[in-house]
Amino acid sequence: MPYDWDASRKRIIGTFFGTNEIDRVPYFPLACEEMICRITGKTYKEIIASPKNYANAAITTFEFLKADTISIPTAYAGPGEALAFAEANNKKESIKWFDYKVFMAKQGVVCKTEEDIDKLEIPDHRKISVWDTCISALDIINKKLGMGGLCLGIWSVVQELRGIQAYRDMRRNPDLLLKLCEKVYKSQMDILNFYKEKVGGIGMIFFTGYSFNKHMMSFEDAMKFEGQFIKRIQKETKASIILHNCGTTPYFDEVCKEIDLLAVNGSHPLDIEYWVNFKEKFPNVTIIGANIDVSRELLNGTPQDVENKVKENIMNLATGGRYVVGPICCLPWGVSLNNIMEIPKAIKKWGTYPLNFN
Repeated sequence: MPYDWDASRKRIIGTFFGTNEIDRVPYFPLACEEMICRITGKTYKEIIASPKNYANAAITTFEFLKADTISIPTAYAGPGEALAFAEANNKKESIKWFDYKVFMAKQGVVCKTEEDIDKLEIPDHRKISVWDTCISALDIINKKLGMGGLCLGIWSVVQELRGIQAYRDMRRNPDLLLKLCEKVYKSQMDILNFYKEKVGGIGMIFFTGYSFNKHMMSFEDAMKFEGQFIKRIQKETKASIILHNCGTTPYFDEVCKEIDLLAVNGSHPLDIEYWVNFKEKFPNVTIIGANIDVSRELLNGTPQDVENKVKENIMNLATGGRYVVGPICCLPWGVSLNNIMEIPKAIKKWGTYPLNFN
């Protein structure tokens, strides 16, 4: 029987925009390249050999997981943008490739000096083979399933390009850091323009707001070096923003007061009462995940532990809609498949509307 992506699309859109005609709580797993390799049995280079390979591998993976969303994880403004900047600035040697996970940049190499930042060239993503493959794969998925989008982020790229020096710049040379952020923003806009040319309109952007963590920087600095650029991207594209933050001390309350967000995606705080209070304060912001952390029940627990955690979240957050089950962050290579596959089972058992917890 073919996978019912039409039903998935209705669940996701209905949940995000608060409609009542939803059959069950949606499922939004973050399956990165490691999980795609694990499920398909292919190496990473086999997957990215062509847009068709990547699109088919992604569809196979997300259908296997019984997900309601689908993505091309390399189309992400972390390693993918680091590679684009490295190629555009003749620093390909800073990229290290692996068989069963995504390539990684040596942090801080591309923008090691102030001169590197001054001379930094903005990539043309149409000429970066990995990005052309990713965007073309998204085009295939969108035409076939009507789903699939982009993941952007300012601070995730700054960390890749500048490394730990970015935090020193924050205090000693903020103008230089802002210059780098501005160039990253321009590069993000190039990705978005490429996506529009190849795929079409941009409805939603999954944004990795890693700066919005109390243990990393003040909220004022987070807005200065990332938040203002999210606002500019939103104004430029008119897209809805889903803010991802997998840190342990996120500024979710603060950022929702500053930026118009469609949804927040995180696993912390672990106290479910925080998320109950968040839902009361921001009833129109969809919660994706809440306190389902991949490094806890999924990694070290049993299928029953996973079911209990999913049930806890659905019981407390799904009434009235605007809640999506989503373990955070990416599903690691070593997590038991039995535990992973317990999530859709638990959603079907406890998350089918009308909700009934008896």
